[in-house]
Amino acid sequence: MKYIYSFLLAGALFACTKTETLEAAPEPSNRIESFRITNVTGDPIEAAISDRDSTITVYLPSFRQLTTLEPAITLPAGSAISPASGTLIEDVFGAIRTNRKITYTVTAADGSKRAYKLLIRTQQPEVMLQELSTVDEIKEFTIDTKDQYSSFTMYIKGSGFSENNELMLVAPVDESGKELPPFNLAITHLGSLFQISPYLDQSELLKPLRDALPATGLYRLRVYVYGRVKTMQYPVRIIKQ
Repeated sequence: MKYIYSFLLAGALFACTKTETLEAAPEPSNRIESFRITNVTGDPIEAAISDRDSTITVYLPSFRQLTTLEPAITLPAGSAISPASGTLIEDVFGAIRTNRKITYTVTAADGSKRAYKLLIRTQQPEVMLQELSTVDEIKEFTIDTKDQYSSFTMYIKGSGFSENNELMLVAPVDESGKELPPFNLAITHLGSLFQISPYLDQSELLKPLRDALPATGLYRLRVYVYGRVKTMQYPVRIIKQ
């Protein structure tokens, strides 16, 4: 009889339990619903939006070689964003290389705000470089600033390069780790490899680099290719006369 009473009591308690449905909290209005890159052929590039981290991450296929981005942004009704949807993001290569801060601020109808940081990521292979110097032998390059025709060219072979020299940059890095202004570039396709040719001459365009170079010094070459960067292990010696 004791067991029957316990069973009936448990059944009565179970029968009296109510299931309550809780409504989900409404989404905040100071958010981005979608962010798409539209200046591409075919389907737009959909960005990944994290409300938790307040980030917008755009993954760019390297074969598109985009230098400018045109975003189309959708928001909840009554919200506004700055910069506005359709505002071009220019110099994408420079933005990636310098980690330029790009922020979008959403303002809801109630005045609340949220700032999103734009992260640009490229989907491309790693950059591989063939060293010019070795641990035992340092390659030397000389420019005579008194000779208007004096110049030198470095020939760098490797992989992961771009055919578009607007998406590449080579700069010398001094022994303190300071990056100097970049060289001019020429690019040659060698079948399985590309060859990039940074050069220094007496042109006005390269005056910032010539002025930044001391009389002589050791420099490692840093190569930027779209969203990748690689620095040579061994330095070269640049002699400025």
